[in-house]
Amino acid sequence: MQMSERSEKLTDETISYVKEMNGQDRTDFIDLIFSQYKSSRKLKYPKREVMKFYDMLSKLVKAFGH
Repeated sequence: MQMSERSEKLTDETISYVKEMNGQDRTDFIDLIFSQYKSSRKLKYPKREVMKFYDMLSKLVKAFGH
């Protein structure tokens, strides 16, 4: 599933924003996205919405480690 251009732009802007954070804030933010991803799956959000969280989390982990 490909991300829409709008989702790609939001993800890129989020990555830029997270780069400016200190280490603890960055970790907390990534944890928050992970929690949102887990909740969206548990609450059976539409697959498209779940994938937005998944894609964001994946790119954050690739950019900043785990």
